[in-house]
Amino acid sequence: MRYKTEHRCLLSLPVVWAATVGVAGVVPAQADPLPYGPDTCVSGYVWREAGPGDHVCVKPGVRDSTAQENANPDLHRQPGGGAYGPDTCASGYVWREAFGGDHVCVSPAVRQQASNDNAKAESRYQRNVVDPFGPGGPFAGSQDRVEAHQN
Repeated sequence: MRYKTEHRCLLSLPVVWAATVGVAGVVPAQADPLPYGPDTCVSGYVWREAGPGDHVCVKPGVRDSTAQENANPDLHRQPGGGAYGPDTCASGYVWREAFGGDHVCVSPAVRQQASNDNAKAESRYQRNVVDPFGPGGPFAGSQDRVEAHQN
């Protein structure tokens, strides 16, 4: 009888282990759907919208400035055009280049801001920021967490 009892215990351990691993392996982790699709910005950021489909995430003030620049695209262009055709910028201004073909004339500092924002774009999408505690964890929606990913 003693042999039968030990034999049952030895058989039951692999069965329990296989059942546990099998069940755990079948259940995939589910993320909450992002409200604006894969380009949803982390908290504190909005789409820049320098042109159609420009979903680079920026601070709201940058988006406001971008909208003003887009509303007055001829403001800093050289009257009558120049070396670069009708889109030639007046002296002291450059193309913003937020995306290919973006010829809105802005100050060099604004162009640099657009370049910096483009370089940080991936880190500002919610899909690329993982809260180690999961959705609703202590860092969910934390502005501090957002800043930490922008190094």
